[in-house]
Amino acid sequence: MDEKQVSQHSLGLTIAYHLLPGVAIVAGYALITPFLRNAGLPSAIGISLAVLLVLVPLELGILFWQGKKRNGRFSLEGIVLNREKTPRGAFLLWIFVALFAAVLCFVLLGWIDKFFLTFFGWLPNWFFVNEDLSVYSKNIQFINWLAIFLLTGLLGPYVEELYFRGFLLPRMAWMKGWAPVIEAFLFALYHFWSPWQLVTRTLAVLPLVYIVNRKCDIRIGIAAHWLLNTLGSLELLFAIFR
Repeated sequence: MDEKQVSQHSLGLTIAYHLLPGVAIVAGYALITPFLRNAGLPSAIGISLAVLLVLVPLELGILFWQGKKRNGRFSLEGIVLNREKTPRGAFLLWIFVALFAAVLCFVLLGWIDKFFLTFFGWLPNWFFVNEDLSVYSKNIQFINWLAIFLLTGLLGPYVEELYFRGFLLPRMAWMKGWAPVIEAFLFALYHFWSPWQLVTRTLAVLPLVYIVNRKCDIRIGIAAHWLLNTLGSLELLFAIFR
């Protein structure tokens, strides 16, 4: 399918499609997490459950709803684009580039997150997922890690790539060279449950968005997103077995 023929979203529609799922996710997180904390469970499980109960059904629901309108059946044909196949060697190289750039940003720019975090002290303690997990039993720590690995490490990123880089990004082509920049910013802003990472996340995800947009291969985004999120969970796993 010639993606130049894909109907384009207006700026207002682009913003709505990017941010409204984030509003729903943070609302789900805010409803779930206080009960989890009262039950003696960490806040991170709330994010994992919000991924499972809100992110996945909402974003997949939008995609299949669009497919139903276009195809007369629940199909992603013509909805999720950027399906070109990059040769294996280049595919692995671009995954590495996107992953390396993201990790470098999060490592070198962590001080920016800490600075902006000072502006969110008014949020309740349960809102923050970077709590001391050593106060929980090993079983709870493992359940927390498993939920993070499966839901925020694998399932969530897969659906997000289909939605953001497969559905929304091609419909921003009218923005030309600004499309990856605006998409990266809106994707970072969509993470309302960690707003202090807006700057760092925008810069970290920008190379990934640019590569997917240039190579038209959503698999690069999926693989890099998987690796980035699962690598982030390894520290939690190691802490369990110390």
